Amino acid sequence: MALSNSLQSGQVPMLCQMCEESNEIKWKCLQCDFLLCTKCQQLHQKVKSTDQHIIIDIKDITTYQQEVNDHPDIINIPCSVHNGQNCCQFCKTCEEIICSLCFLQAHNTHDMIGLAKEYELTLKAVNNFHTEVEENILQIEKGLSKLDIRKTSEESLYESEKQKILNRERVLKNEVEMHTHNLLMKLDHRREFFKKSVQNEENRSKKLKKELEIRRESLDHTLKQNNATEVFNIFKQERQTKSRQ
Repeated sequence: MALSNSLQSGQVPMLCQMCEESNEIKWKCLQCDFLLCTKCQQLHQKVKSTDQHIIIDIKDITTYQQEVNDHPDIINIPCSVHNGQNCCQFCKTCEEIICSLCFLQAHNTHDMIGLAKEYELTLKAVNNFHTEVEENILQIEKGLSKLDIRKTSEESLYESEKQKILNRERVLKNEVEMHTHNLLMKLDHRREFFKKSVQNEENRSKKLKKELEIRRESLDHTLKQNNATEVFNIFKQERQTKSRQ
C-alpha cells in the first residue's frame, strides 16, 4: 500500500524492476510482484513462462489491495479446470469464476469483471436472497400462528358445542324417560281397570249362571213330578224372580 501511494504521489522515483532503466512505471505483475514500464509489460506478456500472469495498471493497485483486504478468501479460490491455478476473474458471459488459463483458452472474447467486484455484487444478491427467505419464513410463521389461533378457537368451539349437545341429550333423555314412564303408568292403569272390569263381569256372570243352574234344576225336578201344586208354586217363584231382575 505504501509503495502504491509513493508511486502515485511521485515522492520516490523508482525504476522498472525488469529493465531497471525506465522510471515510467505504469504496470504491476501480480504473480511476479514486479513494477513494470510499458515496454517490459508488453515483453512480459509475450514470454511463454509469464504470458499467463495478471498485470494491472498501477492506478488500480490501491483498489486491488483494498479488495483483497476486504475479501481475502477470493484470491485462494482454486480453478475447477486447471490444477494449481487460482481464480482471478469472473466471466459474465458464462457466469463462472475463471483463472488466467481459462481466460486465454476460452473466455478472452467474453464480457469480464473483476473477481472482487463480482463477489460484492454476488454477495449483495445472496444477502437479498437471504432477506427474501427470512421474509418468507416470517410470513409463513405468521400464517402458522394464525392457523394455531384458528385451530385453538375451533377446538374450543367444538368442545363447547359438543357439551351443549350432550347436555341437550341428557335433557331429552330425561324428558323421554318421563314421558315413557307416564305412558306406561297410563297403560298399566288402563290394564288394571280392564282386568278389574272383566273380573267383575266374570264374577257376575258366574253368579248368574249358578243361579240359573239352580232354577233349571228346580224346573227340571218340577216338570218330572207331574204335580200340579208344584207347577203352580214353581211358576209363582219364577215370576217373582223375573220381576226382581
